[in-house]
Amino acid sequence: MVSNLVIVFCVIGSTLGIFGSSFFIIVYLSFEEIRTRFRLFVLTLSIYNFLIDVSLLLPGFTNHKICLAQSFLTNYSFSEAYFWIFLIALIYYLEVCKGYNCENSIKFYWISNLFIQIIGLLFGILIVVFGNPTKETSYWCSDSTRWLMSIEYSFVAVALLGALILYSLVVHKIRKEKDPVYSKSFQIKMLSIAILYILTELWNIIKRVWQIFQNTKNSNDFFDATQAFFTPLIGFWDFVFFVWGDKLVWALLLNKCTSRSFITLRD
Repeated sequence: MVSNLVIVFCVIGSTLGIFGSSFFIIVYLSFEEIRTRFRLFVLTLSIYNFLIDVSLLLPGFTNHKICLAQSFLTNYSFSEAYFWIFLIALIYYLEVCKGYNCENSIKFYWISNLFIQIIGLLFGILIVVFGNPTKETSYWCSDSTRWLMSIEYSFVAVALLGALILYSLVVHKIRKEKDPVYSKSFQIKMLSIAILYILTELWNIIKRVWQIFQNTKNSNDFFDATQAFFTPLIGFWDFVFFVWGDKLVWALLLNKCTSRSFITLRD
């Protein structure tokens, strides 16, 4: 039996996540000035974060078809989001450390999108076909098929660890060369993105791995409540970093932007 605490935390976390991701999507569509190639990557991540938050609200239904749909949507969206987090970190790394300009290559975006789509759809389909999702072990529709979850979370761990390494390399490069173009606030933003994205999802991974390998049928309110709150926050960080933390976007929102001359990755 799922406690009311878990449901409340799920609603709060998902609401914050939906607000964050949808806010960035609306801002991106509203202001032509910010529609750079880099922010297209962020927009794609926000769309999947929005799907994650919506999918986490579906377990209130007990219908088996709804359960299957929630399980597919959650695993598909999570897989997509993890790899887009890594890809955004890679873009930062390539620009700062290798002098790459993502604005000059639309092919990179579409090739990456196609590759990540295939992986996400594969995970979602495998979970539904071989996992037989149920709600026996938690608030969400999930399965206890170890080999499936082991493969999925191995990819997730690699993506998150890779993102952390890339962000760290970016900050190290800036600090080593003392590049005046990149301010201290930009360095703090880099590490904050890495830490908050990773810590937000790390708890979800720990909880699911513990549940699978313990092979338990008992729900744990502490695990479920914290997972219900922290997991959807990945969408909220879209607002924190790419709206509130973006000088150009904030200036546009305040109707104080008078020039387009500083539309760069660093804004």
